[in-house]
Amino acid sequence: MKRKAYEIIYEDENIIAVNKSREVFSVATDDIKTRRANLLFYLQMYLRKKNEECFIVHRLDYETSGVMVFAKNIRYKTLLQKQFENREVERRYEAVIKEKIPINTQFRFIDEINGKKSITFVKAINYINIGTALDIKIETGRHNQIRIALKNRNLTLLGDKRFSKDIAKRLYLNSYLLAFKEELELNKNRFEVQPLWIRREDGED
Repeated sequence: MKRKAYEIIYEDENIIAVNKSREVFSVATDDIKTRRANLLFYLQMYLRKKNEECFIVHRLDYETSGVMVFAKNIRYKTLLQKQFENREVERRYEAVIKEKIPINTQFRFIDEINGKKSITFVKAINYINIGTALDIKIETGRHNQIRIALKNRNLTLLGDKRFSKDIAKRLYLNSYLLAFKEELELNKNRFEVQPLWIRREDGED
């Protein structure tokens, strides 16, 4: 059975939030084959039936699964993107590395490209049969930011063929939470899905 490209987790008159499947493009690439095979196109087709529009706000890599939020009008596209630009969006990911590192190990990785910093916070949460599950918080949205942060610590992100040269069946990287500031006056400002690999005790953040 073919895997769904996305699942809608929230929708109102201004925004739509979805859980993107892995190996789905957020938008079209230079490859003509992706012009009708990307998440933005699928959502535009869905919303067109209701005479609504869809605008990209942020992106996830092709291999990465997880929460994405799209705007239904220019006003909210601008407002949401501004929060991303100002580093006001809480962005949480989970990942699995091959190495077994002590639970509760934490580190922060700061990288600077063209005068712009990318900041990544990483914490080891639990073990699963293939490695250590990590909780990751980013303050920016640089391309390959998480992969570079883990590679810098000599950690192997499972399924990362680009930096870790790992051949796992999928990239073990998933965006499980996006939260916007309340001043946007969204009907809902926190969007999350059940993590795939991290397991917390009740009440643990």
